[in-house]
Amino acid sequence: MYARASYKKKNKVPVRTVNTQEALAVAVAAQRINGAYLKDTRRFSCEENVTQFSNKEIVKFAFEEYPLKYQPMDFVRPVPTEEDYAQVAEIQKWMRRYVMLGLGDLDDFKKDMIGAVAQDTVPVNNLGRVAFIPEFVKRDQHETSLTKEIRVEYRDSKHLGIEKDMVEGVVKILNKRFSAEWESYNYTAVMDGNLVSFMNKHEHDVGAMKRIKGKVKAQTKNQLFSANETRLNYVRLSKV
Repeated sequence: MYARASYKKKNKVPVRTVNTQEALAVAVAAQRINGAYLKDTRRFSCEENVTQFSNKEIVKFAFEEYPLKYQPMDFVRPVPTEEDYAQVAEIQKWMRRYVMLGLGDLDDFKKDMIGAVAQDTVPVNNLGRVAFIPEFVKRDQHETSLTKEIRVEYRDSKHLGIEKDMVEGVVKILNKRFSAEWESYNYTAVMDGNLVSFMNKHEHDVGAMKRIKGKVKAQTKNQLFSANETRLNYVRLSKV
């Protein structure tokens, strides 16, 4: 399972590497077990509640060279399923499309993600990035699909009102992102064919229909495609 990296310089300890496909399989299993990408390990005061390890720690501990010494006593190495390996194949296919299209226009973050799984083996000090790959691909696929939807369906979006105007209506939520800085969700939605964005502390599903009331904060452009978008604040959401 393991390979050794070679170095020209003498007396330098080579970085241990692991098989990339196996590392991705464990990363997919971690995402399946946790149900999402967890940045932090969660321990509970009640013994009956088992520790929920972060995705990164699951992958790192799974390939620990000295498990008896460094693995937590309550860590259980996940066993990837056939479905996990099938998802690995889809992930690798998705990542290869970037290489085929060229990396010139990509930001550094995407380049780092692609580089993390570009070879047959991955250094153990890069397993943290590998652990994020399933979530990265999930988000990237959604973003790619959303960009196409905005370009085709909402390219003629119009700004709503002017600054401080009240806006009311029914929106369909197109995208959400949690902001740890603001402890809120950043939403992109559409109302009568016009794009709006806003923050809200409550989580709402993508695709959900909500009645909205808020004030115009700014008239902007959508980040994924240069369509008109109205930024709202003081937003209240309710059932339709």
